[in-house]
Amino acid sequence: MTDEFKRSSLSFKIFYFSFILCGLFLFAYLMKEFPIERYRDVVLFITLIIVADTAQIALPRGGAYIYPSSPIDLAGIMLFGPAAIAFIEAVATLFSEVFIQKRPAMKIAFNVPLLVMTVGLSGIVYWSFGDPWTGLESPRFLLPLFICGVSYYVINTFSISTVIGLSDRKSPLMIWKQNYMWTFFHIFAFLPVGAIIALIYLKAGMWTLALFVIPLFLARYSFQLYIDMKEAHINTVAALTSAIDANDPFTHGHSYRVSRYALRIGRAMGLSSKDLEILEYGALLHDIGKIAIQHDILLKVGKLTEEDRRTLEQHPSIGADIVENLKFLKGAAVLVRYHHEQPDGKGYPEGLKGEEIPVGARILLVADAFDAMTSDRPYRKGLSLDQVADQFEQYKDIQFDAEIVDLFCGLVTAGEFSVIVESDPTTAIYESLKERL
Repeated sequence: MTDEFKRSSLSFKIFYFSFILCGLFLFAYLMKEFPIERYRDVVLFITLIIVADTAQIALPRGGAYIYPSSPIDLAGIMLFGPAAIAFIEAVATLFSEVFIQKRPAMKIAFNVPLLVMTVGLSGIVYWSFGDPWTGLESPRFLLPLFICGVSYYVINTFSISTVIGLSDRKSPLMIWKQNYMWTFFHIFAFLPVGAIIALIYLKAGMWTLALFVIPLFLARYSFQLYIDMKEAHINTVAALTSAIDANDPFTHGHSYRVSRYALRIGRAMGLSSKDLEILEYGALLHDIGKIAIQHDILLKVGKLTEEDRRTLEQHPSIGADIVENLKFLKGAAVLVRYHHEQPDGKGYPEGLKGEEIPVGARILLVADAFDAMTSDRPYRKGLSLDQVADQFEQYKDIQFDAEIVDLFCGLVTAGEFSVIVESDPTTAIYESLKERL
């Protein structure tokens, strides 16, 4: 056994071995119904799956992958039943993992039962509908196919997320959200492709499968382009945030901490995943306009002059003008522009009031102020949580949004809001952004 396995938690080992045993038992059970007379079809589908899986896509976290062979699996379930497709996937996965991907034995031992469980159980779901629902002569087969496809997705993605989460000592649900939640609606693309493969194969014969190889590789290419684009977005935001930190050594790590605080508040408010992404980008880049402000103003210890203050108050507009030039950051640019607006209308740059201020900008103002008050400065120590809560209560509905202040104070009282101390903000920023891939 590898050192990695020996160091793994007991819960991981229990799940790992239990899952493998379940896969072996299911395989043995299904093989009693194996259609030996379909050996030519079996060999053909094994070959096609091996070819398709050479184009698998690595997902951002934990060593998970997307396999382009999913529509072929669904077609095999409809054409041959769960026993045949379980055997096909077992052989194809074993060959691919050993000779093409050359994965460690520990992963191979899990991945083969994983695919057997995925196609075997989802195949049982499909064929449990019985005649006339499973016959391909009528569109009625689309209903069991849909249920089968959802089962396939749930079994596969949650099993992988669980084993990765237990191995890395992280939440399996978080692993699932990071890697698979965004792929759910791709089921609706795989289902019709699987149905078309099955129908054409049934009507025209084996040779038609060659027609689907190129579309499968094109689908893989599209997935990869999306992941590469998100990676480029992450690198861009991380680089810009590093430039902000480098510009003001006294607030090193400020942007990262504000982003974490803003996300805590945003999640507690129930913001959508898309809004949270915009909020995180806006928080990380909220001070980017300060790179255009003279250092003698930024680093000034004494009281700012009126002219200094007017200059400093330009940074939200300057920052928004910089950020909105990037299409994927246009939503964040709005938060950058308005993160110093106040409910009483005495903020800047436009003097917006109350509900005129975007929700994300109101969250950023609280998160920004929280970090400023709790951080040590050369001229003072940071405030305690109770002192910060008192300040927010004092200026509630004047400088800070009342709803957000109430929510923040509730999180503090419940012990769910603490001061962040990071050792390497640059790495932390990159890792936190990768969670959104």
